[in-house]
Amino acid sequence: MERFGRLPPVLAQHSGLLLVLGAYSAFAAHDALVKALVAHYASGEILFMRSLTVVVLCLSLGGRGVITRGLFSPVRNKLLVRSFLTLTAWLLYYSSARYLGLAQLITIYFASPLIVAVLAGPMLGERVTLVRWFALGIGFVGVVLAAHPRGSSPLLPVLCVGAAAIIWAYTMILMRQIAAQIRGYDQIFLIGVIFVVVCGGTLPFVWRTPTLPASALMLSLGLISTTAQLLLIEGVKRAQASVVAPMEFSGLLWSFVFGYLLFGDIPAVGVFLGAGLILLSGGMVVTSEIRQARRDRMAREVSPLG
Repeated sequence: MERFGRLPPVLAQHSGLLLVLGAYSAFAAHDALVKALVAHYASGEILFMRSLTVVVLCLSLGGRGVITRGLFSPVRNKLLVRSFLTLTAWLLYYSSARYLGLAQLITIYFASPLIVAVLAGPMLGERVTLVRWFALGIGFVGVVLAAHPRGSSPLLPVLCVGAAAIIWAYTMILMRQIAAQIRGYDQIFLIGVIFVVVCGGTLPFVWRTPTLPASALMLSLGLISTTAQLLLIEGVKRAQASVVAPMEFSGLLWSFVFGYLLFGDIPAVGVFLGAGLILLSGGMVVTSEIRQARRDRMAREVSPLG
């Protein structure tokens, strides 16, 4: 990977964008597989098989050091809290996937980055501008339209995926707080181990022997998830954050594509409108951040201390 650090800035930027696009297409494919599997198997069983693959991959890629670094990290307690919260969010999300269309499911999930922006002020000391608050309001309206609370969508799954989005937002805050003190492999490994232990405890009650194709799909979830996270990490290293940020919303578009191709889903008008408003919200935030970065750079250039 080191040789990529010598790429010209433009090529590095472009390769970073491609990696991030690949990451979010992989995340959307992951969610599509989850939706296909939860129709026949329990969430705990699917998550167990997925997490087992993640643990094996982390050990293969990171070596045995991931065990000691994860268990004896100074931020171990925060990491454990993040692990159990992430597990709760995944179980809620997996359970909701059985009853909601893929596009609607992922659109409601996109409340999560909006909530992160709200929490970033009090928890991380980040300044939330007026433009960002306005964009968050537009995004929230989009999520409500996608959830279609007065329509034909079952209320409980909508509430569950909404709760998952809130929990995910808080785990993202925790991840930012501990990221500088522990490597990505170590985080993923410890979270995977906790998933395996907890979900493994439910297997006597929920286990249904999967067919060979279903077993392959469950194990593929772990491979896709790990690959997507590594692509995302490498992409963020090469491209500027303000350029990468809009790529997250490509997951919305992929959810429409996979939902139609795999399940024949044609989302309701509210889901299309909600997705559009969420994309608009994200675009406003990114545009605002790019302009602010340019102003800051120009200020540094004209400053006598720069």
